[in-house]
Amino acid sequence: MWHLPFSFSSHGAYAFDRIGGEQGCADLVEETPLAISINGIAHAVMMVTPLHLEAFVLGFARSEGLITQLDNVRDMEIEESSSAMGVQSLAINLVISPRQFARFKQRKHTHLGASGCGLCGVESIAAAVPELEQLAPCRPLQDALLTQLRRQFHQHQTLGNQTGAVHGALLLSPAGDAIICMEDIGRHNALDKILGYALQQGINLHNHSVLMSSRCSTELVQKAVRVGLSRLIHLASPSTLAVKLARHYGLTLIHLPKQDAPRVFASSQQSEGTNHE
Repeated sequence: MWHLPFSFSSHGAYAFDRIGGEQGCADLVEETPLAISINGIAHAVMMVTPLHLEAFVLGFARSEGLITQLDNVRDMEIEESSSAMGVQSLAINLVISPRQFARFKQRKHTHLGASGCGLCGVESIAAAVPELEQLAPCRPLQDALLTQLRRQFHQHQTLGNQTGAVHGALLLSPAGDAIICMEDIGRHNALDKILGYALQQGINLHNHSVLMSSRCSTELVQKAVRVGLSRLIHLASPSTLAVKLARHYGLTLIHLPKQDAPRVFASSQQSEGTNHE
């Protein structure tokens, strides 16, 4: 397996002035531009926290449908540069198999005809809300576990506890045990880091959950469905379209309010005695 040769800081101390003239120092999360290319063809530029970048790129590629399994990846190349303003930037070229690369080029060619707004025309709508494979029903989680998750979540947020203003994604086993927490300035990035980690470790995400600090958006639902994740659990409310899509795809979607009981907006729990493994 390849390993990225660079190590980056995920946070740094910055001085500030308080009203009244007193000075202070705050630990802030890093935000770095990352350009992603596929076999040398530019694909996307993301603003990321430069932590667990290998997992992020793999998870991004998997959740966006660029690859379907780890064997599709041949290599990962990284370059570092700085602008005249001293802004550090990164570029990662993901080298994928010829078959996946042919599919990538076909998809990119199709998207060239779409309107710049991204939502004009039938092709753009179809790309924004694709028809994905239905998820298999999952086992239910214990109510007691759900009520504890909000209180336990902050214990796993190392970077969040240092800097604030950072999203966290916590991978939970089928029994509800914490596996790993990934953090990033972008909520989509935090989820992609989790999905990339699962890909690296060979974890089948059926019956697994991801607990996230953010609201649930449409893109998060689509990413979860593409990789076979059974549940998304969020500390903030979902959007209306996220709920509609979760119900359509069979993704269990749960909101954990600060005070009230857990709110299950979409559920695809299997009946007792039924095995979908």
